[in-house]
Amino acid sequence: MFFVDDLIMSPFKGFLFIAREVAKAVEQEAEQERTEVMSQLALLHSKVEKGEITDDEFDELETELLDRLEQLGR
Repeated sequence: MFFVDDLIMSPFKGFLFIAREVAKAVEQEAEQERTEVMSQLALLHSKVEKGEITDDEFDELETELLDRLEQLGR
């Protein structure tokens, strides 16, 4: 009986495995994106402190990065 159950359930188990792997890959990619955005924010802060960009440029770029970060959190 268990053999028949395994045969019936094997396509579903395979699908679940693939779905988990895809979800894991998507989460890893999102984490990498979050790390990249945070790095860009730190660089942006450094540039404004050094006077390489204006406060207006900083505000515009920071808003874009924070929007990207917010969308990644969804």
